Amino acid sequence: MASLAPRHGGPTEAALGMVRALRRVGVDTRLLSSDDDVGGRLPVPLNEWVEQAGLPTFFLPRVPSRQHSLIGFTFTPGFPAWCRRHLHEFDFVHVHTVFSHPANAAMAAARRLRVPYTVRPLGQLCDWSLRQRAWIKRLQLALVTRRNINAAAFLHVTSAMEAEETMRNGFRCPVLVQPHGLDLPPVFPDARETLRRELRVPADRTLAVFLSRLHPKKGLEILFEAMARQRGKDFDLVVAGTGEEAYLASLRALVERLGLAARVHWHGFVTGERKWRLLQGSDLFVLPSYSENFGIVVVEALACGLPVLVSTEVALAEEVRAHRLGRVTAVEAQAVADALAHLLADPAERADIRARARNVVAENFTWDAAARALAQRYQAAIEHRAVSPR
Repeated sequence: MASLAPRHGGPTEAALGMVRALRRVGVDTRLLSSDDDVGGRLPVPLNEWVEQAGLPTFFLPRVPSRQHSLIGFTFTPGFPAWCRRHLHEFDFVHVHTVFSHPANAAMAAARRLRVPYTVRPLGQLCDWSLRQRAWIKRLQLALVTRRNINAAAFLHVTSAMEAEETMRNGFRCPVLVQPHGLDLPPVFPDARETLRRELRVPADRTLAVFLSRLHPKKGLEILFEAMARQRGKDFDLVVAGTGEEAYLASLRALVERLGLAARVHWHGFVTGERKWRLLQGSDLFVLPSYSENFGIVVVEALACGLPVLVSTEVALAEEVRAHRLGRVTAVEAQAVADALAHLLADPAERADIRARARNVVAENFTWDAAARALAQRYQAAIEHRAVSPR
């Protein structure tokens, strides 16, 4: 079986992990992507198959100026023609995201060529996301996107929360709830000492970590307000991630205004070993997000043994509660401050979570199990297409 995974921008770690796992279980999966990189451009060869992060990938150039316009996000002129010429070479297509020109081009071509496909909406069909740029999303849904989604073999969502919010919007295709997976990271015994030396803080200093895209959706302002309400100054916060410069400047200004500059450490974008060392060197993980259809970074933190503090709007909140892996709180400054205080005041609870969290991830979130489930659904869709009338 050969499958294709089109994306509107450079492959994310989740997409890469999924493709690697599919290949391990025998599905010859390849990546098709624009060269967009969060508004920049990836330094990659274009219009040819290359090996990117160890995977066969084909990059097409987006327009020189990244546009959010009526024609769609990340407009990539070559996507429709490439899909019309080549999608018939694949048995199945797994589209990642919905509100973009490449995603809709891939879905439309697969629909017309009768190549079965699924769509992973990445939370873009959830309530919070649909309220952002609502008019253009309503327009895209009316013109092309709803028809493309309804014709999918199934919609791939990653949590029951995402399924519920998505299907309230009247989509007609079947739904598969299949969480992301994770390849367990290596253990770095010196991570705690190394991180404190790098940050120039005392060896016994408690460190909380926020690791995600820096975006208003993530609730960082709430987290900073919660820190300012702490009676003591008994922990520092490491902020790891990147985002638009104007938004990052507003966050820095807020930290200064709240008197937190000495306690907030800006770590920038991290990946690979540097990410795992950062997580393993920290004491707890915080994500007070307004909306997360899954929250793979929460699983990554748990795989590193960290207690987690997440909002009720993070889809993995129920898993955190069920396995007693931290605290779940409302997206409100005082609620986050109280939850932080409870975790910080109970080192025995944090030690218990640290001892159990990695095993919980190993038992419940693995890429190979996710890939096997996806491969079965691919095969069922292919067989259904073979017997269904044209």
